[in-house]
Amino acid sequence: MPVLSLRQLVQSEKNRLHLAIALGAAASLLMIWQCWLLATLCNLALQQQPIPTDLLLHIVVLWLLRPVLLAAKDLLALRASQKLRTSIRHQLLGIISQAGPLRQRITSDGDLSTRLLEQVDALDPYISRYYPQLYLVLLCPLFISVAVASQSLLAALLLLATAPLIPLFMILLGKKAAEASQQQVQALGLLGGRFLEFLRGAQLIRQLQAEPLVLNRLNNASEDYRTRTISVLSKAFLSGAVLELFASLAIALVALYLGLGLLGELPWAKAQIPVPYQPALFILLMAHEFYAPLRQLGTDYHAKAQAEAAFNSLAPIWALPVCAGGDTPAPTEPVCIEFRQLSLLGSEHRAALLTDIQAQLLPAQRIALTGPSGAGKTSLLESLLGFQQPDQGQIKIGDHGLTDLNLAQWRQQLVYLSQQSQWLKGSLRSNLLLANASATEAELKLVLQQAFCADFVFALPQGLDTQLAESGIGLSGGQLQRLALARALLKQSWCWLLDEPASMLPPAQQQLYFQQLEQLSRGKTLLLATHQLQQLNWLDQVWLIVQGQIVAKGTVAEIQAHPLYQASYLQERQ
Repeated sequence: MPVLSLRQLVQSEKNRLHLAIALGAAASLLMIWQCWLLATLCNLALQQQPIPTDLLLHIVVLWLLRPVLLAAKDLLALRASQKLRTSIRHQLLGIISQAGPLRQRITSDGDLSTRLLEQVDALDPYISRYYPQLYLVLLCPLFISVAVASQSLLAALLLLATAPLIPLFMILLGKKAAEASQQQVQALGLLGGRFLEFLRGAQLIRQLQAEPLVLNRLNNASEDYRTRTISVLSKAFLSGAVLELFASLAIALVALYLGLGLLGELPWAKAQIPVPYQPALFILLMAHEFYAPLRQLGTDYHAKAQAEAAFNSLAPIWALPVCAGGDTPAPTEPVCIEFRQLSLLGSEHRAALLTDIQAQLLPAQRIALTGPSGAGKTSLLESLLGFQQPDQGQIKIGDHGLTDLNLAQWRQQLVYLSQQSQWLKGSLRSNLLLANASATEAELKLVLQQAFCADFVFALPQGLDTQLAESGIGLSGGQLQRLALARALLKQSWCWLLDEPASMLPPAQQQLYFQQLEQLSRGKTLLLATHQLQQLNWLDQVWLIVQGQIVAKGTVAEIQAHPLYQASYLQERQ
């Protein structure tokens, strides 16, 4: 469930934060007491009276105790922020792992990494400073106003009358800073994504001798980000300077009233001293402390703007429609798979992915999904992975709904080959063993031969110990697709989901690939997404999908003769 606001996010650590607020309020009360004692001390010194030892002792104790309370407040707030940010990262990582390919709807992996690192940390000033200050900015001035009113009602009214000017200008000036912070978050995400892509392609960049071009682009992007950062800081400093100006003017107004009063020059109280020296000094000491929480809130308001921009960048991750699954054990033998009025809705910028899918996939049945690009073939395959909660309808796996199964166990029963399989930095051997860590050398050689990989793998200088860069850079797309099939063969699975598994192979190799797939998939439940149906006469059935709906079912020949298939096939060839 998506988190609706930053304040809701903070509620899980509200006990620590409220204790921090209580310590801050206690420090404010000690400060009032300390200022009164200081005013008393100065008054005694002015009158050349003896200064009691206990008065000095009280001042020293308060002088030591107040910083301890403030330090404890800050430590509690920082601890709450640290725990909350750790919890947020765990939540977001859990959602991303459950979302699988759905995460690509948000942004690239590089941008997601930046958000999890930089933007989660950007929440810290809001949690540790701004949130406690929201309460202290009410409590501390209230305590001070009561203390000042006990000595001079007019001075208290002056403080209360000028206080709203600071938050007013804080809001007016803070809007521009908030907009700049939002743009800065987006720029940082793009820069992080670009940097990750360059790291992934480092080997290819070196082979093409394109290092100067890449470095130039990175320098330009970094310079643009630096310029944006200076712009944000300049707005923050300008806002802070204006707030300090108004606070200083307000304090000066109170000081003017007290000073003229001590001189007996007030127009309405000539030759009178409405506020004696000791209360006047106490009020003057209090005036600075009265505006200190307001000035601090003005400073922390920029932290709030930055945190809101960071939170907005994280909100789409919480909003992903992931499926958590249930506790029912997943079947380990072929069972019937049935789609019952399945619908996956899109968004305001994207049409519905699937609409009212009604179909049945029998055990060991081999079916192709065909249709134009964007018709919903990949979405139907991904729906069986159980990453997305259906908006309507359900998928039945045997006698149970897919969302009731233990999804981790269910995915262990699947072989899923996308158009671009995932490859990690490491050896070919380690990447193949991801499917079956206990596979022997003989099994590795067998699957490589079955997937037509043995010829180029063992021609490499290091064979299976050849190092792959991230995303498989160093091998061609067709080689990686054949290696993906070899890896799939190592996994003992009864259900295969293949999404254009030979799209990067030349026609001659595609023919060999599908001939071999016919033999390897016997006895398996197979769902194959493809644009073309040549060399696929061995399939049991073909489903023609157009605009998220299954519009026809039949044999390969029947679907090839269908007008909608012919139109989409001609369009793809053009």
